[in-house]
Amino acid sequence: MFVDVTKGLTVRGGYRRVWGDATVLGSSLSQTGLLESGNLQRNIGLGGLTYRSGQKLTVHLDYEGALSDNIYFRTSLNDYNKGRASVRYQIAAPLWVQATFQVLNNQNPAPDIRFDFQARSNTVLLQWTPNSGKRVSVTAEYDRSTVRSDIRYLDLFFTPATSIYRDNAHTATCAVDVAAGRGKLTLGGSLFISSGSRPTRYYQPLARVSWPIATHVYWNSEWRYYGFGEQFYQFEGFRTHLIMTGLRITR
Repeated sequence: MFVDVTKGLTVRGGYRRVWGDATVLGSSLSQTGLLESGNLQRNIGLGGLTYRSGQKLTVHLDYEGALSDNIYFRTSLNDYNKGRASVRYQIAAPLWVQATFQVLNNQNPAPDIRFDFQARSNTVLLQWTPNSGKRVSVTAEYDRSTVRSDIRYLDLFFTPATSIYRDNAHTATCAVDVAAGRGKLTLGGSLFISSGSRPTRYYQPLARVSWPIATHVYWNSEWRYYGFGEQFYQFEGFRTHLIMTGLRITR
């Protein structure tokens, strides 16, 4: 691993060699008896940089790439490239935004596997804390992600087939904290909406209040709602209200 620092720029790089072996119980269709053995041999290259411009702008870039001669499982990382880019910018004293992009590409070209996998994620995070958040603060995050997977397998009649999986998802989270008199009120929640091979919807709104009722004694109450449903597996859906209340004593 080497690191080079030039003013506001830091550059990193390195190389890693990974190897190992394992013995586990074989499957019912094992051709080698009760036990199966596996080996791992992988060469990994690493690189990245960090750039800072004053107190307002920070940029991170990271990369990892690898080639494997042997792996443990059909779905293990084999020949892959993984990257991450993150930019954080302070728009004003109480307001800053951060954007992050991540991607993973993995392939196993073996004729009986032909595994092709890709996962991507694009995230934007916004935080607003006027007057250091003494009266109000807002945090909001949105993520757009995709997953694509193709892998060969033997179907019921032991003929080659391809398993195809797709997922396109939206994830959002928001929390607003407000100082109300001597207490504190929090409103917000999360949601997850996906389409593709297994369309899913999940909602989790919440409300929380904390109020001092005596010296070092606080009354806390919280309401959460959980709503989960799947288009193709409706029997797995559920709806739940959760209410909690109690006292917190500090010294």
